Amino acid sequence: MKPIDLLDLPKLTKTAFQEFPNSWKKINKSYLQNLTSRELIQLNFIAAIVGIGAGFAAIGFRALIGFLQNILLHDQFDYHLISPVHHVRGYWIIIILPLGLLLTTIITRYLAREATGHGVPEVIEAVWTRSGRIRKRIVAVKALASGITIASGGSVGREGPIVQIGSAFGSSIGQFLNLKPKAMKTLVGCGAAGAIAATFNTPIAGVIFSIEIIVLELKTKSFVPLVISSVFATVISRYFLGNEPAFFVPEYFLKTPYELAFYLALGILAGIVGVIVIKTLYGIEDVFNDWKAPFWIKPLLAGVCVAFIGLQFPQVFGVGYEAIGDVLQGNSEFVVMASLVVLKILAMSLTLAGGGSGGVFAPSLFIGAMLGGSFGYIVHELFPYSTSSYGAYALVGMAALFSATGRATFTAIVILFEMTLDYSIILPLMFVCVAADQVSWALSKESIYSLKLKRKGLNFRTDLSVNLMSITPVKDIMTTELDLITQDMSLEHIKSHLLPQNHSTYPIVNQKNELIGTISKQNLEDIESAEAFDIMTYASQPKAVVDSCDSVAEALSKIEKTRDPRILVTEKKKLVGIISPVDFIRLSSIDLHDK
Repeated sequence: MKPIDLLDLPKLTKTAFQEFPNSWKKINKSYLQNLTSRELIQLNFIAAIVGIGAGFAAIGFRALIGFLQNILLHDQFDYHLISPVHHVRGYWIIIILPLGLLLTTIITRYLAREATGHGVPEVIEAVWTRSGRIRKRIVAVKALASGITIASGGSVGREGPIVQIGSAFGSSIGQFLNLKPKAMKTLVGCGAAGAIAATFNTPIAGVIFSIEIIVLELKTKSFVPLVISSVFATVISRYFLGNEPAFFVPEYFLKTPYELAFYLALGILAGIVGVIVIKTLYGIEDVFNDWKAPFWIKPLLAGVCVAFIGLQFPQVFGVGYEAIGDVLQGNSEFVVMASLVVLKILAMSLTLAGGGSGGVFAPSLFIGAMLGGSFGYIVHELFPYSTSSYGAYALVGMAALFSATGRATFTAIVILFEMTLDYSIILPLMFVCVAADQVSWALSKESIYSLKLKRKGLNFRTDLSVNLMSITPVKDIMTTELDLITQDMSLEHIKSHLLPQNHSTYPIVNQKNELIGTISKQNLEDIESAEAFDIMTYASQPKAVVDSCDSVAEALSKIEKTRDPRILVTEKKKLVGIISPVDFIRLSSIDLHDK
């Protein structure tokens, strides 16, 4: 059968849907499965579909939040977003919010556990460990879980969920067409780019976010589809939601060059607070995870705590864009701004630790705005004639805090510019973001995304020039078929069965398979007497040992220090594998995006 060109696909649409799904499978088997020189055309066409899907998903998710929010907090049937700050439930929020988190926990617990949390790390994990495969049900489960969390007052954002939803949509199309891993990962990135672009009306930032966080690649074959997806998603979003910036801000400008010193101080402060945000989020999560209590108690307790915070400071409820707008317009008070820096960190951490589903990008903007506003308020009071109003510091503080937590500085700069369409603040914006990024990196090498992945054993770095060996755990390349010596093994057996394997060293384990020592081939050959043989008499302490979650780069550093070409891999003291030079060579020949 002659391969079908995707350029002819529109002519086949009617037939394809009539014979669904067999006609699509025929197209896939004849052409899509065997990517040739037309790969870019194929990806571009599908990227447009993914972008359109991501655009409609963003609109639908927004409407779902509005619908649920109006029912739960405003006692009306409507799908337009209304700020939860002005909810009419009064003290009933102490019941509504905990029940919302409990319902979210039940949904994610029994339908899709990966739908809990803030979404972006789960997308990254799918790209780097499962060739971009995300379960199709995530589209619906994540939308429902996050919609309930945000609508009931949970202190999280909507960008993380929509990124996961858009990525899952792209992955679903790739799985349906049975595409190769490289194309699959690109489609996941297309879904993320389209989601960000449609959610915030930021087409450029959508592409940069996907490159800087998801695909970590800047090549034509991946860049072009990302742009196409972002464009189509933005067109859909603007057609239905309008072409307005996310925030309306007064015109700001740098009053004097000396003001950069104050912005530098803000960048340093944002970097420190960014690390505090990361540590607090995962610290509270650890407390909840270690707490031996029925699963349903945790969301109820977290919900009650957030509700009590919100009774005094309702700005912490939901996404928080209205409160950000007030600060940018100069309509907030210093005590309120300073208090919300701390309270938003607690509210977000409690919401996610309690089983809520939502993003951390909007909370990062919120915390940054309050931090920048507080700092700017003090600076402007002290130096009123040489500094801008505190709204300018709030604006750059938003980007700086996200730069410090997400370590996506380019994204932070561009997305704030696109969300405000204000170019006059670009110089301090760039300066503060890079300062916050560097301070945060100096204090903690992990971002708010990579730390969650590291806790799962995945070494991830948001770096376009990332080294494959620095992000690959040794458990992915180690050899598990081991020639090892047990404590009770006879000398005769060792010499007849193990020495012929011709290894330079042999590991020694006890009855629990725990590594207790090593012995060289030379020492084994020198042993002559088998009387009262005890292998530990001739053994030495193992030196070249790494944990199964350590990176391959760390294993290489062990080789440099010990000069031992064979690295022993342990997991909870038990010997689970060995890495030899052959394993390193095998890894170095792998295309990073074809893993």
